[in-house]
Parts: sequence; C-alpha cells; structure tokens
Amino acid sequence: MKKSAHGRIKCTVLKQLTSGTHDYQNNRDYVLKQSYPLSGRVHGADIIFRARKVLKTVDNDTSKYRSGSKKHSDSLPLVYRDFEIDDRDKLFRAFLEPNNYGDRVLRFFVFERLEPITSLADLEEFKTAFRDIFHVIHYLAISKDGIIHRDINISNLMCRRLEDGSVQGVLNDWDVASTSRMESDSDHTNMRTETMPFMSIDLHRKLPPVHMERFEYESLFYVLYWICLSYSDRKLLPEEKRHSAFADWPRWNSDNHKGVRSAKIGLKEDRTIFKDVDEFAEMYKPLVQTWLIPLRYTFRQGYNGRNVDGRGAGFDYDTLGGYASYESICEILQN
Repeated sequence: MKKSAHGRIKCTVLKQLTSGTHDYQNNRDYVLKQSYPLSGRVHGADIIFRARKVLKTVDNDTSKYRSGSKKHSDSLPLVYRDFEIDDRDKLFRAFLEPNNYGDRVLRFFVFERLEPITSLADLEEFKTAFRDIFHVIHYLAISKDGIIHRDINISNLMCRRLEDGSVQGVLNDWDVASTSRMESDSDHTNMRTETMPFMSIDLHRKLPPVHMERFEYESLFYVLYWICLSYSDRKLLPEEKRHSAFADWPRWNSDNHKGVRSAKIGLKEDRTIFKDVDEFAEMYKPLVQTWLIPLRYTFRQGYNGRNVDGRGAGFDYDTLGGYASYESICEILQN
C-alpha cells in the first residue's frame, strides 16, 4: 500500500482482513468494511476526519467546564486505513466485485471494532453512551460544516470500553452523512437516506425536506423505543418475550412511506403504549417514565403545534416551536 497525494492509502496489494482480525502487538480488533460510493463523492472516512476536527475544537473550548477525561471527539469511530480501487485497477476490481457498479468506486475502510450500545448490561452505562451520541449530533450539526449523520438507527449506535473501565458512546457508519456545503451544492437535497423505521415523520413526504438536526433527535427517539420493546440482557429477545407493540414492526419496516408515517403518527398520539411498564424489558423499564414518555410528548406537542401555528411567521420549524430543540431534549436525557 502507498499513500496518495491526499494522504489516503491507495491499494496496490490488498491484504485480506476479516471482521475478527486482531492486532496482538497493539491489542486491537479491526473490522474491514467495503462500500461503493459514487466517484467524486465525499466518503464516510472523509466525513469522520472532518467531524473529528470539529469536535476537537469543541473539546478545547469546553475543557474547563468538562469533568473527567472523556472527549466528544472520541465519540467517532477510529479509522486506521482508507483506500479505494477505481477503474484503473479493472482486473483486480472485477475479481473482487460480483456486479458492475459503473460510476462507483470500490472503497475499503479498516475501523476499530466497536460494540453495539445494546450490548451494555448496565442501564447507567447505556444512558451515558446514548447521551454521548446525542451531544455529538448537536455539536456537528451547529458547526460551520453543518455535519448531519442522516442514518441514525440501532445498528449505528455503538460504544467502546475505555481504559479506566468507563463507557463511551460512538456514532458509527458515516457513509450517507452530509455537510452544509454538500447539501447546498447537490441537486438531490431531498433524497431520503435514512432507515425506514427510524427516519423522521417529515422525511416520509413525497418531496422530503433537507435533513436537519431535529430529524436526528426524532430518529434517536424511535431507536430508543424499539430497543426498549425488544432488547434485554445484551441481546434481542425472542418474539414471545418482546413487548406486544413489537407486533407493529412489519408496518414500520415496510417500504410504504405512507404506512410508516401513519405508524409513527400513531405512536405520537397513542398514550396507552407506555401505560403498562411491566411489558417492557426489565433493564429498560426506568426509561419509560423518564425518557420515552417525555420524548413522545415533546414530538407530539411540536408536530401538533406546527399543524395549528405552523403557518405563522413566528413558528420555529427547525425545532418544532422549541419542543425538539437541543436544550429541550437535553433536559429530558439528564433524567
């Protein structure tokens, strides 16, 4: 391998790595990921490098107010190698690819191995990791680069165990993330990129709006909801042990935007879903009253307020009238 002019690794000889590769010298586990982004598009690893630069500035600015050694910049995955194979390596690429991806490049990333946030057996650690990710979403969104992840889902909320034994939440998989410049320069600012069950209600419109910060918070709410319905003891529960509301999952996980939107509006308006706390997995029961119910109320009030007052000049669309602001969600997550 050799470095390109931009400092990235260009592949000349590819050493095979598996998802279980372990570096005994540095005591690290590696994960190899491949993707096929459009040629010329800013890639996930590049977004991570930009995001880390933003968050390091935040860390420096907030160091005097922050307790402990944790840093916001550590809530991003570590990228050890980043290399691509374009059309100049046609024979090698043809050997690796089952299909012809045309204008796309074959790109590889070597990441650190992370653990799913659902693997945490301690509720306080889960809450800490969840908050870490929430804060990172905010600081990146309000930065000059306006970085938005655009695909918050259960599989992207990860964590790592630090040397002192504490847990750090990590937001993973930045392949479809965008910056404010990318959004403004793109002819496809209304493209949907998120996973159906977790995307904002507004993104199910026929012409969805440009991604914004509050969409990420709404996705976090849906992620939390489905985790509390179906996970316990560090794993996905068997169907018979999940909350009865899990029966609605096929409706949420369909490709019918109208149906998925209707299901989410139903959750927003249904006060009975959280009535029987005992239906929830033991570990997550405390979050029903402290997080789930307040978050449901927050988005319900925000969306309903927009329907009533949204045509007025004073309504803040970006935060649903202040209900879905960083400050409002942060206050809930402190409980």
